[in-house]
Amino acid sequence: MAERSERGGGRTLLQMVKDRVTKQGLYDSPAYWDMKAEAYEGLARSNWPSNTFNRHWDARQMFILDRAVGDVRGLDVVDVACGTGRASMHLARRGARVTGLDFAPRTLEVARAEAQQAGLSIDYRVYDALTPPPSELVGRFDLCITISCLAMACSEPDAFERALEHVVSLVRPGGRLFFLEPIHRSRLLRRILRMGVRDWIGRCERQGLTLVDRGRMGFVPARFLLAFREWPEGCVRPLFRGGEWLLDKAPSLDPLSDYKWLLFRVGHAGG
Repeated sequence: MAERSERGGGRTLLQMVKDRVTKQGLYDSPAYWDMKAEAYEGLARSNWPSNTFNRHWDARQMFILDRAVGDVRGLDVVDVACGTGRASMHLARRGARVTGLDFAPRTLEVARAEAQQAGLSIDYRVYDALTPPPSELVGRFDLCITISCLAMACSEPDAFERALEHVVSLVRPGGRLFFLEPIHRSRLLRRILRMGVRDWIGRCERQGLTLVDRGRMGFVPARFLLAFREWPEGCVRPLFRGGEWLLDKAPSLDPLSDYKWLLFRVGHAGG
C-alpha cells in the first residue's frame, strides 16, 4: 500500500499528463474525482500525485485559511467542493460546525469514513455548485469556503456568475466567503475557467461582496518540479518553502502563483 501511495495509485505518468491536457469534461466530472478517491491514497486523492509534496501543499493551504478567516469556533461553515474532506476536518477540529458539499458521491464516502475515524461530526451532502442549493441551506452559514471549486467547475464566465450566485446564497448577511482557487487566463496554468483575478473580483463585487483581503500561494516552478513524482523530503521542503517565501515577499510574482486566495464579506441586508 505504501508503494501505491507514493506512485499515485499505480497510474502512469502518461495517464497523469493526459488528465491535465484533457481539462474540460474531466476536472468538472464527478467520475474523475471518484476515480481519484479510489485509485490514489492519502492526500493524493484530491491533490497532486506526490504525497511528500502534498503534505507541504496542504499545510500551506490550511495555514492561509486559518490566517484569513481567524477563529471559527461556534461558526456554521460550509465547504463547497469539499472533496475527501481535508479542509472540512481541519475546520471541525478548530471548533466549527461544518457542512461539506461535493458533487462526487464516492469521494464523499471517503470523506465520511475519514471524519468518522477521526471522531468528527461533519454533515456531508451531495451538491453541485452549478445548481441552486437546497432551500434549507440558503442563508444558513457564517462562512463559506471553496478550494479548487469554481475555477474547475465553470466552463465560462456566465457559468461562474451562476455558480457564484448559488455560493453567495448560502451565506447570511455579514458572513464571509473565502476562495482559494487556481485563477488564471493562460492555457498553461488555468484549469477550465479562463478568467483573471481582476475579473473574478469584479464579478464578486457585482454580487454584493466586499473584498477584505487577498494573497497567493503555490510557486509554479516548484510545483512543476515537485508535484508529479516522489522526491526526498530533504529536497521538497526547502524548495517548496523557498517558493512560498518568494511569493509572500514579492507581490510582483503573482503571475507565478498557481493559486490565489480572496476573502470577501457579504453585504448586510438593506445595505
